[in-house]
Amino acid sequence: MKTWKQLLCLSAAILFTASSAFAGTLLDDANSLGGNQDLMTKVRAINPDNRVRIVQKRTVDRHWRLEVDFNYGAYMGGDPYLKSDSIGGQMELHINPHWSVGARYASISNTLSSEGERVFKQAESLRAQGINSGTVAVDPASSTLLGTISLYPLYGKLNFFNRSIAQFDLYVLGGAGTTQLSSGTSPTFTAGGGLGVWMSQHISGRLEARWQGHKDEVSGESRDINQTILSASFGFLL
Repeated sequence: MKTWKQLLCLSAAILFTASSAFAGTLLDDANSLGGNQDLMTKVRAINPDNRVRIVQKRTVDRHWRLEVDFNYGAYMGGDPYLKSDSIGGQMELHINPHWSVGARYASISNTLSSEGERVFKQAESLRAQGINSGTVAVDPASSTLLGTISLYPLYGKLNFFNRSIAQFDLYVLGGAGTTQLSSGTSPTFTAGGGLGVWMSQHISGRLEARWQGHKDEVSGESRDINQTILSASFGFLL
């Protein structure tokens, strides 16, 4: 009987030691999960379908949906005597998550730049003295109407302070239309890219940078006007 008790005590001691060692190894593996590739592989294998679905699935449906945006644009370049900005709107028909076609209208406001004010004041001063300083003139644009096509090749998701997840796309675009100037209308072309953020099934925002070019006419001479437009927009998906 004494021998059996000794064997039971010895077996219990061996099991306790083995279990402690296993628990310690498991705890170390859990604490170093990021650096343990074997354990990481096993963890990923638990539910691989769920992980793929979270990373790859687009949460905002953009198949045959209309987006309506209101935007503000700041213009750089072009006529050095003018500084311009615009407010406007656009409609974008999303054929699928990768392609959309759109129409844009911008109402443009113009003021003289510091260089423009200097030149015009100098010309006025010379004319007041009876000196012919030549013609100083500008041909400001009042509005632009464009048709565009956009491609969305890159997609991802944003985490807003662990409160919500927003979907975003990087896109490129090209388009053509007309610009209304004091001298008349001019064919206009544009190309650029931006970031579209889809904050829900119905709310969107965009940040965009693009080149836009047209011709103006000053003193009977045609000039190429090339501008960079930075714009921000807020809109709705219908």
